[in-house]
Amino acid sequence: MNAGLKPPDNQKKIDRINCLTIWGVGLIGGSLGLALKNNGFKGKLVGLGRNIERLQVALDLGAVDFITTDIQEGIDDSEFIVLCTPVNIVPENVRQIAKSIQKDNKRIIITDVGSTKSSLVRTIERDLIPFCDDSIVFVGGHPMAGSHESGVKSAKSSMFEGAKCVLTPTESTDEDSLNIVSELWQYVGCDIYKCSPEIHDLLIGAASHLPHLIASLLTNTVADVNTSTNKALDFTATGFRDTTRIAAGSADLWTSIFMENSEVMISLIDNFVCNLNEIKKLLKSNDSIEIDRILSEAETTVKELI
Repeated sequence: MNAGLKPPDNQKKIDRINCLTIWGVGLIGGSLGLALKNNGFKGKLVGLGRNIERLQVALDLGAVDFITTDIQEGIDDSEFIVLCTPVNIVPENVRQIAKSIQKDNKRIIITDVGSTKSSLVRTIERDLIPFCDDSIVFVGGHPMAGSHESGVKSAKSSMFEGAKCVLTPTESTDEDSLNIVSELWQYVGCDIYKCSPEIHDLLIGAASHLPHLIASLLTNTVADVNTSTNKALDFTATGFRDTTRIAAGSADLWTSIFMENSEVMISLIDNFVCNLNEIKKLLKSNDSIEIDRILSEAETTVKELI
């Protein structure tokens, strides 16, 4: 995975965008709008979504300048669209945009914030083949920022400062559009990394998706431990909360992530189960020396990350 360099300020193309649409103004979309404004973006920010009440909250908070539930109205003036919707519906969002685009419009660049990429990017590229005139260009993106909280009320203008953003260009990706998407995320504070969609799904599956699944299963396992008078959950403390905090994320969101990255998840789960079975075997054989070695290895790795 290659890190990108920030372009000189006087070369920023993002400043020349007059209108940008954020489709899905929740935690990430709202934070993007706030961050763009906080960093001096002068263009119009359009909030597009299905629920006008939630969009109104985003407007009231200043995350966007205009709101609509109508796709045509939401993209008519836009040169740039950021899809902040669940990963399983991003391809359908792109198809809806393609159907709604006016032929006399300038080129529209579309990117997303989804945490799975392989199936999503390949599907969208196939769907956009008829648009060989480059009226619509898609660049896969994944800003690695967020919170266990959800909704635009939890949005923060500082959400992306110092965060990694992975872009997933393919052999078909337009280089100029890739540079503009890169500038967008640098503009709000991200460090850019580039890799293929497949490499992204492997690395992020291990670094993000598997930990979330384990945190959820750990929570459920502990919740099932009860006696006639007490619950194990009544005795959990800081360590348990630190370990399981991410399990508070949206179940719908994470279900779609797991399903979209199922092949990688299955492989990672197999590896994790092997590690659990190894510990189980060591416990049965009272091999404290090998258990200590495994725990020490993990201790060293974590301390290097801190």
